[in-house]
Amino acid sequence: MKSDQQRLKEILSSPHRSAEDEQWLQSYLESTDATELREQAADIFQENLQQGNRLPQDTSMRMWDKIQQRVDTRHYRKYRWLAAAVLVLAVITYPLLPKHQPKPLAVITKPGGNKAVLTLADGSKVVLTDTGSQVIKTGNMAIQQKKGELQYESQSNEANAFNELTTPRGGVFQVSFPDGSHAWLNAASSLKYPLKFKDNRTVILNGQAYFEIAPDAKQPFIVKTGEMEVQVLGTSFDIMAYNDEQVVNTTLIEGAVKVLQGNTSALLHPGQQSKLNPATGKMEVQTVNLENVLAWRNGRFELENTDLPAFLRQLARWYDIEIAIEAPANEVAVKKFGGQIGRDMNLQDVLKILDLYGVECKLENRKLTVLSVHS
Repeated sequence: MKSDQQRLKEILSSPHRSAEDEQWLQSYLESTDATELREQAADIFQENLQQGNRLPQDTSMRMWDKIQQRVDTRHYRKYRWLAAAVLVLAVITYPLLPKHQPKPLAVITKPGGNKAVLTLADGSKVVLTDTGSQVIKTGNMAIQQKKGELQYESQSNEANAFNELTTPRGGVFQVSFPDGSHAWLNAASSLKYPLKFKDNRTVILNGQAYFEIAPDAKQPFIVKTGEMEVQVLGTSFDIMAYNDEQVVNTTLIEGAVKVLQGNTSALLHPGQQSKLNPATGKMEVQTVNLENVLAWRNGRFELENTDLPAFLRQLARWYDIEIAIEAPANEVAVKKFGGQIGRDMNLQDVLKILDLYGVECKLENRKLTVLSVHS
């Protein structure tokens, strides 16, 4: 008996499919893991490429049409794997689609990696790279950099001394504190923290970070962002507080946190997210998919009914590009995406996916311009 992988390979590689094949393919795509699908499709593509062949165009087109017909925002949850499959197959089948030849991209924009700048208490700056391993001395302290992570193994005697870790657009970095707490910074973010925790452990965040906090009933951990603060005893949570986003999202993974701004507050339980509008002070609490929230930490863009402007803001931060929109605002606002994309993907491949979704763009000198949007 043929395995599912063998049958999928035969169907993908054949220019003709029976009604039975179509029915099996539909069932398979609705139930399969997108990772398995990506690996299988990639193997087929690579095999044909090495033989100097291309996948039959008719097969690619029919598969694309079949999947695309079933990816509808109104039925997103039902066809979540299909949405993921669209993004996966888009990159693999794109060269086979009978589209106009795109203009060569002026800039080869690669995805980000571990990079940051550490500002020491005396104002001096240390550039941190993906491969760096060094000991950074500041006062009577020694800070270890082990590639993409900073490690503070002891506290300073200076109660008012601060360090600040800043990631550029396209960079991520980690920092561990002497108390055992740990923070991961997303792209275009900064975290300012004292070199000596006294009475409480207070840090200041701009951007996005995921925290795992060591319990200490005598010293609560406090994250401040603008006028909002999150109070913690021991837990793990994510805060997204970028200046170009309209809301500040605080998502609790484990434990309990209290979110406060002015007279507004909320106590979160695991799996809940508070959405705070800093301008109005209005806060809402909802249950969210934790896997989606933490996708950035796991090297993915998770697009669950994500609108185009929100996706573009993510691309700008991760690929260090400028975004300009020339397409009509009403068309841009209603465009939605589903599925997931690896953050290790080159920007050119992401643009191919956008094109297949009806979003025409051009990239010149690190400026991405959205020219038109089609349904």
